[in-house]
Amino acid sequence: MTIKAGKLRESMVPEPRRLYQIHSSRKIVVEEKQRDNSLDQVVLEYCIQNDDIGYFAKEYRPMDVAKTGAKVIDITAAVLNHAKKSVRWHLYDIKDTLAGEKTIISLYNQWNAGFGYLKHNILDCISGYSVIPDLGVITRSYDEERMKRLRNDCQKRCDEFEHDRQAMTLAKRKKGLGIAKDRAALRAARAILERTFQAEGGLDTYKINIRLLQAENQVYKMKFPV
Repeated sequence: MTIKAGKLRESMVPEPRRLYQIHSSRKIVVEEKQRDNSLDQVVLEYCIQNDDIGYFAKEYRPMDVAKTGAKVIDITAAVLNHAKKSVRWHLYDIKDTLAGEKTIISLYNQWNAGFGYLKHNILDCISGYSVIPDLGVITRSYDEERMKRLRNDCQKRCDEFEHDRQAMTLAKRKKGLGIAKDRAALRAARAILERTFQAEGGLDTYKINIRLLQAENQVYKMKFPV
């Protein structure tokens, strides 16, 4: 297998959903505009040394993945060294605030999709290489106590549903299908609080990193060494 990627030349601005090769040290800026028109800005700093090949994609979705319903992650980055048989990779999504059921379910699904794309299109091409993984979220704000309350509330509703399901009528069981959202939020909240992620169908677990942006006027920034 070969890694299918276009070459990112110095003067080029990377387009979304495309995987690029990087052959020299450079900076790549990833920006997200929020609903209040403020800006999140992540500056990826690639340090490409001898025999290194860098890779980058924003909102990566391989060509063979249907657009409808596809989940994408903001930042997919990697640096390979074929001589040393090593790879370090980074998967991150940008969220203005890390809170709420909808946000964390989306983030968990994005991690799963992003890792699946990375594995199929890069990692499976270089089996036997040593790997330095880096997975997480970049955010302005994270309230751990609020995340604990969310986990506990979802856990309570899931426990009550399991306790009562045997006595439920068919109509109530159908109504209770909404419990799937609580289960998904519970899984995501647990992962974030425990800082541990396991991809669907995978055996390996990865540490979850939460990186905080710093405010500078209306721009929230951070530098990100790749």
